[in-house]
Amino acid sequence: MLNAHPIADIFPLLEGQAFKDLCEDIAAHGQHEPIWLLDGMILDGRNRYRACVALGIEPMVRTFDAQRDPLQFVLSLNLHRRHLDESQRAMVAARVAILPHGVKKPREDAQICASSVSQPDAAQMLNVSRRAVQHARKVLDAGSDALTDAVQRGALSVSLASQVTQLPEDAFDALTNAAPQDMAEVARAATKAHVAHNSGNSEWYTPAELITLAREVMGDIDCDPATSAVANKTVKAKTYYTAQTDGLTKPWHGRVWMNPPYAQPLIRDFCSAASAKFEQGEISQAIVLVNNATETAWFQQLLTTSTAVCFLRGRVKFVDPQGNPNGAPLQGQALVYFGDSPETFARVFEHEGCVVTRIEDI
Repeated sequence: MLNAHPIADIFPLLEGQAFKDLCEDIAAHGQHEPIWLLDGMILDGRNRYRACVALGIEPMVRTFDAQRDPLQFVLSLNLHRRHLDESQRAMVAARVAILPHGVKKPREDAQICASSVSQPDAAQMLNVSRRAVQHARKVLDAGSDALTDAVQRGALSVSLASQVTQLPEDAFDALTNAAPQDMAEVARAATKAHVAHNSGNSEWYTPAELITLAREVMGDIDCDPATSAVANKTVKAKTYYTAQTDGLTKPWHGRVWMNPPYAQPLIRDFCSAASAKFEQGEISQAIVLVNNATETAWFQQLLTTSTAVCFLRGRVKFVDPQGNPNGAPLQGQALVYFGDSPETFARVFEHEGCVVTRIEDI
C-alpha cells in the first residue's frame, strides 16, 4: 500500500459519485495517466491509485524527476484537469502555504522543494486574493470537517465559511445536517445574527470569576449601570440600575463594572456613556465587557478613550440566574479598562487573553 506525499494532500480526494465515475472510466478504458511517485510516496494520482486498488488492477506508476519542482508539477497537473472555483483554489493555496519545511531526496543535501511558501506567494500560484487564502486558513484551523468539505466540494464560499467558524457549536451542527444544496442558505441565515445588528437576549449574566478579577483591579465596584437584581448578587455593586430604572438617565460614580445589553442601540448608548463619563471625570475607573466588534463605531470609541484592553481567549460562557452556563454570544469578547492602573489590569488579566495598553504620547 502506497502512502501519499505531503504535496499530494493539498488537493482533496474524490469522494462519492466523482470517485465512482473514475473507477468506472478506468474499468472501461484502462488507466491512461500514470501515478507519479516521489521517495516511494504518491506525489500525484492518489485517486487513480485508489481506483486501481478497488478494481484489483495493477497500477501504472512512474518515478518523478527529482530535478524538477514537485510542487509546481502537482499544481500544473491538477489545475489543468480540475475545474476549481476561487474558494476551492483558496483552500489549496492555504494548504500550500503550510507545507512542511523542505521535501528532500534520500541524500540530505539535495533540496528539491522550497522550504516554505508565503501566503502572498501561494495566493499568486493559485490566482486568488490573499484575503481568500486568509479565509481558507481560518476554515482549516477553526472549521469542522463538514465545513471544510463543503468549501472543497463547491457547496459553500470560503468567505461565508470563515464567518461560520465564529458561530456557536450548534450552528456547526445545523450546517452539518443540511443537505448540500441547502448549506449556503443555512450558513447565511446563521451569520445574519452578527453583532452589528444583534437583537438577541440582553440578559447575559457574567461569570463570577471575571467579577473577581475586576475587583482585584479596581479594589471594589461602586456602580453597575446596566444590570439586574439577579446579576448584582454576583457583581455586588453598591449602586446598580436595571432596565426599569434606566442607568442611561442616572448618574454613575466611582469604580464601574458594566456588562451592557448586547442588543442595538443599547450597547452603543451604554458604551458611549462609559467613554463620556470617564473623560468628564464622573467615574474614576471602569471595566466594560463587550463583544470584540472592532469594526463598529461604539467599539472604536471605547478604544479611543480607554487605557487598556484584554481580548479574551474564546467566547465567555455566560450564566443563567442559577449560575449555570447558558450560552455565548456569536463572537469573542473584550474587557475594556478605563483608569490610571493599566499595569495592574494587564497583570491581573494577562492569563485571560491578549492585553494591550495605551502608550502615552512622549
